[in-house]
Amino acid sequence: MLRIADMVVYVVSEHSAENPNVKWEIKKAMSYGKYMVCLKSSDVAKIDEILCRQEINAKGQTCLVDIVNRKDDIYSIIENFNNDAYIELINKNFDVNILLEQYKIFTESAESLVTRRQNMNGLYISANTALITIGATVIALSADNSLISKLGIILALSVPGILLNISWLKMLRSYYVNNRGKMKVISMMEKHLAASLYDAEWKAMKNKYSRERYISFTESEKKLPFVFVVFYSIADIVVGTILLSMLPILHFP
Repeated sequence: MLRIADMVVYVVSEHSAENPNVKWEIKKAMSYGKYMVCLKSSDVAKIDEILCRQEINAKGQTCLVDIVNRKDDIYSIIENFNNDAYIELINKNFDVNILLEQYKIFTESAESLVTRRQNMNGLYISANTALITIGATVIALSADNSLISKLGIILALSVPGILLNISWLKMLRSYYVNNRGKMKVISMMEKHLAASLYDAEWKAMKNKYSRERYISFTESEKKLPFVFVVFYSIADIVVGTILLSMLPILHFP
């Protein structure tokens, strides 16, 4: 949940400040670069070592989180966040016609992002296919038919295969974040135009009364690299199990 959250709000009391789970969650949210707000009483100081960072080139500390002491302040921050007040998009005295042209350019960049993502998926699929094909071909044409050499070939190709697909998953995540940001900006631009087409389309797809449940494209994309990771991992486990079972009969010079 922390990974997909837009904003993280922590209500820290004297007792929760001692909880290691709270400290872990705060550090994790920071590592994801989330916008964070912390409501804490003035007598809670132990949590400050997590919320603040000691600057090397400065005498004091730099707080990494917006700290408030009243619930009303959190309500105000959340309302401004939901209203996109944290993003300065529209300039004063803007021209609607110019905004429309910028809107067209930006929607085209969003569509090109989808095309680049599809091309990237094709590249990773081809790379996985090449690895599996090379492995099968080398094993089939190998002059040395010993089991050890075949296991070595499988191990030599499966490890890069796992790393390849982990990279694929990270790239999909990057494209997802980029695309979500573009959709956010497009939605904000549409509020100053005649119709909010993207917002209407999204609400129509997410309608809880719809008979068909909407599944995001990113969720579907993630399944393929995950399948490859599982495939290579199973190959590594099988190879490792066989090698361990052969240790008593192996003789090394």
